[in-house]
Amino acid sequence: MDKILRFLLLLLPLCSCSVKEDRGLCPCELTVRSSELLKTEGNVLVSVIQDGSVVKQGMMSREDFESGNCVLTVPRRPSVVTVFTGITDMNTVSGRRLDILSDHECDELYSCSGLAELSTDTADCVVTPHKNYARLHLTVLGMPANADLRVTGPVKGYDLVSLAPCEGLFLCGPRPDGTASSWLLRLPRQVDDGLMLEILDPQGDTVGKIGLGQLIAASGYSFEDEDLLDISVTVDLAQSFALVHISGWESDSEFSIDY
Repeated sequence: MDKILRFLLLLLPLCSCSVKEDRGLCPCELTVRSSELLKTEGNVLVSVIQDGSVVKQGMMSREDFESGNCVLTVPRRPSVVTVFTGITDMNTVSGRRLDILSDHECDELYSCSGLAELSTDTADCVVTPHKNYARLHLTVLGMPANADLRVTGPVKGYDLVSLAPCEGLFLCGPRPDGTASSWLLRLPRQVDDGLMLEILDPQGDTVGKIGLGQLIAASGYSFEDEDLLDISVTVDLAQSFALVHISGWESDSEFSIDY
């Protein structure tokens, strides 16, 4: 009996100690939301990056995202969160890129990134998406009969980690805009002035090229702005003359350019 009592007394210090759980090994429930209502339709792609690699990624509808349903379970480490909204036709590649399909224009993309410490069981990351495409209004005067247009460029998508444009062949015919001489096209953010406007004959062969990117650059337009402005370009093939107008600039933002 005395041996049993002594054994129980030895156990008392152990029973009175509490073992603290290392919460740093537990995941974090991260909620991502926008500081304002989204400006375009389409899906929302959210990526969580730790040490330069995507550790969690999810695509959801605009309605689910705005309803607060973007909750991701991720390792509890400092993270960068990137968000792309307005996705309709573009595709993710290997979880790292968002690509424009061949013969498609850029989606109406808004994107942004934010920092999340993720040091507790739950965390919020509030972001503000910015306009990451430019709407091009294109008017071409003096088009040959039955000719067509095509725009090519050096940017095919975006890096989902850095948000930077990814180089690759962009190729798309602009959409008619109600008249025989007007077209519309959504452009991705550019890395240089390499955009080209091609004039095609009825067989689809190129019969003329115009340095569209150079015309836009000559107007002072910047593809480095946080929110990209829309552009209107009128090209007169007969006179080798162009007018470039930047939407949202001051009233005298129309530039006459010989090419």
